[in-house]
Amino acid sequence: MNKTIFITGGAGFIGSHVVRLFVTKYPDYKIVNIDKLTYAGNLENLKDIDQKPNYSFEKADIVDAQRINDLFEQYKPDGVIHLAAESHVDRSISNPTEFIYTNIVGTVNLLNAARTIWKDNSEEKRFYHISTDEVYGSLGDEGLFTEETPYDPRSPYSAAKASSDHLVRAYNHTFKLPAVISNC
Repeated sequence: MNKTIFITGGAGFIGSHVVRLFVTKYPDYKIVNIDKLTYAGNLENLKDIDQKPNYSFEKADIVDAQRINDLFEQYKPDGVIHLAAESHVDRSISNPTEFIYTNIVGTVNLLNAARTIWKDNSEEKRFYHISTDEVYGSLGDEGLFTEETPYDPRSPYSAAKASSDHLVRAYNHTFKLPAVISNC
């Protein structure tokens, strides 16, 4: 295999489509799907590719720093596409702490593991952090957000995602970790 790519949250609705695309489009890449398999994750979404030789699934919670470090050490990934997140606004209102752990602590665990494993060779490595447009606040009946729109989170969910965005930028700036944020 040429490269190894981690996709977190790869059993979710969007993540499973990303995993399938990468497994199919890059047969020479090892694609490792890391998912906790909460209510939002379903491996049935990936039945059509689960036997492909370039696909692996690892059940793991990104909040578990030791497990994440072990996976980075085992696979030595060249890239991370970070989709795993708690993302339901209503649930963030009833249990904000879960969102803080997953969206902030989980992201930091991934960043630290990438930083450790890539410390001597970050060239051609990449950490893609997938965010949400909700970090920009509420949109009226018309208009649009751009990546220049100021952050204005309005729920524990969007505040946790905004925090993780800022951490990714800080790791990129402070540690020169090759990290990129994409707001969907």
